[in-house]
Amino acid sequence: MEQAAKEGHLERTAQEPRDSLLHKVILKRIDEINDDVRIYRLEITRGDTIGFLPGQWLDVFVPTVPKAGGFTITSPPSKAIPTDSSAGYLELAIKKSPDNPVALWLWRPVSEILNSEINVRVGGSFVWPPRDIDLSALRKAVFVAGGMGINPLISMISFIAEQSNVGFEVEVLYSFKDPGGDREADGMLFVERIAQIFAREKLRGNLKLFLTRSEGADACDGPDYVACNEVEVPFQSRRIAVEDITAAAGQDVTAAVVYICGVPAMTDQFVAYLTSKEGSNMQPSRVLFEKWW
Repeated sequence: MEQAAKEGHLERTAQEPRDSLLHKVILKRIDEINDDVRIYRLEITRGDTIGFLPGQWLDVFVPTVPKAGGFTITSPPSKAIPTDSSAGYLELAIKKSPDNPVALWLWRPVSEILNSEINVRVGGSFVWPPRDIDLSALRKAVFVAGGMGINPLISMISFIAEQSNVGFEVEVLYSFKDPGGDREADGMLFVERIAQIFAREKLRGNLKLFLTRSEGADACDGPDYVACNEVEVPFQSRRIAVEDITAAAGQDVTAAVVYICGVPAMTDQFVAYLTSKEGSNMQPSRVLFEKWW
């Protein structure tokens, strides 16, 4: 979840659950994934603990900006726990957004903001595990992401991969703009991380990539796969369709759960089809979603 400038994050999420406590964190690391996306590591101060569920976001208060911005935690909860050798941390992936004052501050030159103190507060209800769903009877968990909508889902997927004896398959459908060229995974947000989870057999299931081009754009050169360290992940040059989601969920929709995060139009279309009698007729409690603004 990332807020637009037209309506502030605090206003948009006013009815969402959020913690009452603010926590001080230190901006310890910034990695530039591509020209538009950075990953931030926020180190938790010694003696503090920050608990959250996979999929939740942070109210982020940065120096000189009076109102908080909202950004989803992309790391699993285990990373917030300190070890003997390292402090606990929270990870955020943030797209360059000049109209968003907090994102604008976070996109300042690295040397200007590294080691800055930031205040954060946990909130949000789009979480794993799903409420009122018996995980022991679950056969398919489907995660559908459009662009930066991968942010809450990577936390969930990483969390599930850490569990032992996962009894269900995980299907990941991830759509984003085709960068063309050599299509190296290190320039594609979290593609390599997800591919490695499946390659190392931490989860049973599949990663399916859908690379899109602007309408009227020529086909991009380069291979017909995304090159990761361990595997070559093929992709399809189109948008995700509802048929892709229904195929991933399988015939028994009473044993499946679908998580969707993307732009409003995409999210609304998929949710409407999956929960309608004319579509998949899934129970609304099995189709969970958050819109990326």
